Amino acid sequence: MSMIIEGVAIVAVLVWIAVRQTRWRELAAGRMWRTPLVIGGVGLVELNGEIAHETVDAVTVALLAVSAALSLAVGVAMGLLSRISEFDGRLWARTGRAGSALWFVLLVVRVGVDVWAHAIGARLVTSVAVILVMLALNRVGRTLVLLRRAERFRPVAAH
Repeated sequence: MSMIIEGVAIVAVLVWIAVRQTRWRELAAGRMWRTPLVIGGVGLVELNGEIAHETVDAVTVALLAVSAALSLAVGVAMGLLSRISEFDGRLWARTGRAGSALWFVLLVVRVGVDVWAHAIGARLVTSVAVILVMLALNRVGRTLVLLRRAERFRPVAAH
């Protein structure tokens, strides 16, 4: 039963993020860092408890590293593909269709990695904790790029 609840919670978070990406949101650093820090923190706390009960071999570490790199890279790409506009003297961003498409590609790849990891016995890779950490890394990549782009946007917008 707890796996069902965890699954529903993960799907709810993913849908919440997907919907938020399609809307214009103010580029406010504090607010933008909140989601990855909370999700990543919860994931790391859970992961710490799970590592003690799982076998961590080279294959598990490799899958975790590839998943982390992919999550971060897709976040960076989403940040690059996002649109930034100025309204009422404030900067706003929206991921748009291409970025959202990347989001769903990441989800499909993540499901594939989970199926493969489960088949080879790398159960840690399929844990909710790891999914949360990977989600946080995706958001970190997007946030870093958007905030960097916002720094460059302001001087141009001021002229």
